[in-house]
Amino acid sequence: MVKTLQELNDLDLRNGDWQVLDAFHDQSNLAFQGLKRKLGMHQETLSRALHRLESDQLVERTDDGYRLTQRGSRIINVPIRGETTKGSKILETYLPTDVSASEVISRLKYSWFSTLRWLGHSENNNETILTWVTEEGGTQVRARFKGNYLTIEIASDNSEKSNSAIKSAHELIARIIREYRMVMEHVQNAQTSQMTRETRLS
Repeated sequence: MVKTLQELNDLDLRNGDWQVLDAFHDQSNLAFQGLKRKLGMHQETLSRALHRLESDQLVERTDDGYRLTQRGSRIINVPIRGETTKGSKILETYLPTDVSASEVISRLKYSWFSTLRWLGHSENNNETILTWVTEEGGTQVRARFKGNYLTIEIASDNSEKSNSAIKSAHELIARIIREYRMVMEHVQNAQTSQMTRETRLS
């Protein structure tokens, strides 16, 4: 902890840089456009902040957008930097076990739909968290997949659950159901085709 505090003191980070770092409390990978909406930053301001954070080896660019380095993770976990954004649960449910959750997750990643814009994702402890941000950037909507269990949460700038935040969560639920149905239909069609081929060969 002493070493991390020393690192913190040695850094010359601006307020905007801390805003960007704090956005990583909930996600390990964040998309540029999602960050821009979430933070309400001008594109050039965000680009400069990310460039400074890359120079300080706190974040790095990936195919998924940006992610924290080990050094960045140490810095944002210093207690004085605050806590992870708490989410309000909207739905908890079991998912069908005859459909691969990983296939559904891959179909959901990076997608924009209705009022939701892709923010980023995180994977740890057998759990995958996908996060979107609303167009105005004031609300995050998260889908937590753990095995065949799904939790939908919202984290809003407003301390109360706003109607629009709940509607956004329901939009995500509808999209997930749609993707599950599409994957299920694909699996069923493949099974039917296989059975037809086997019947012809017999």
